[in-house]
Amino acid sequence: MSGYLEAATDVIGRYYWAPFLAMRGTLTIWSCLTSPFLRETEREVGEVSELFVHPIRALRPVKITGPWKLGPHGFLYDKGMCLLFKGSNERLKHTAKGHEALFDINVSLIDEYTKVLLTHKDHPNLIIDLTNFQRVENYEVEKDPKGNEYCHVGEKESKWISDVLGKEVRLMFSPEKTLSGEDMIIQSLDPVHIIGESSLVAFSKDAGWDVEMERFRPNIVSVGHEAYADESWQEIKIGDTIMEFDHRTTRCLITNVNFNGVRTSETMDNLRKHRPKCEKTKKPLFGSYFSVKQTGSVKPGDKIVLVKSRVA
Repeated sequence: MSGYLEAATDVIGRYYWAPFLAMRGTLTIWSCLTSPFLRETEREVGEVSELFVHPIRALRPVKITGPWKLGPHGFLYDKGMCLLFKGSNERLKHTAKGHEALFDINVSLIDEYTKVLLTHKDHPNLIIDLTNFQRVENYEVEKDPKGNEYCHVGEKESKWISDVLGKEVRLMFSPEKTLSGEDMIIQSLDPVHIIGESSLVAFSKDAGWDVEMERFRPNIVSVGHEAYADESWQEIKIGDTIMEFDHRTTRCLITNVNFNGVRTSETMDNLRKHRPKCEKTKKPLFGSYFSVKQTGSVKPGDKIVLVKSRVA
């Protein structure tokens, strides 16, 4: 009998870890089987504080105070128009010196948001009727080097901006190919840009001065969450819309220019110093773009509900 006890003791001493390994394996298998059915609990993580659209890329935004349509490509009219150099399909690089005059143009939406009004202290007002763009068949489609499609808004509109800028440019719009009801007339080329107000406060503290939110051109300014928490959202609900994380926002030299046309290097210098960088471009990251998963409308005061988190 003592021989059996000695053998059993020897086996237990050598393989004491076997039951624990088996238990770990069982738990692993259970986790694999059940994880597809386990969902992150939806929870309110913030609120839409401010809402902006940019009818013409590179110009001032328009602040939206009520419900605004979110189509399959982005907010209605947001960045649907842009400036191309005269005689080419190269988009105007508004980061270049000498283009600060663009910030002297004030932009607003009038007549129940069907027209864009451009004003400048040295030029008569210009009104762009957005309903004209519904007749896309009246326009010739062009492509830029990246394959984006554009149509020329018109000679009068291009000349007005060229006179302000002191350089010949063409005002173009992006035609929407597949209209969904009345969701979009002009196609936005960018998804929804979101930045947390607390994130800007944290960055300003690191930079040592109050950096203006306008430098970063968000569509949505969110509040009610910790700094940079907005950078961990994978899927969110706002109003009746659903948005999904698309990519982090790489920052460029335009952040060095405020809406008064004053240019300094402080913003970009501090972004490079205090913010993580894109592995591919090495540019600093600040803010996030979200693609549209479900269309609808968004307004200031809407709650932001987190559906799924991601690893920032």
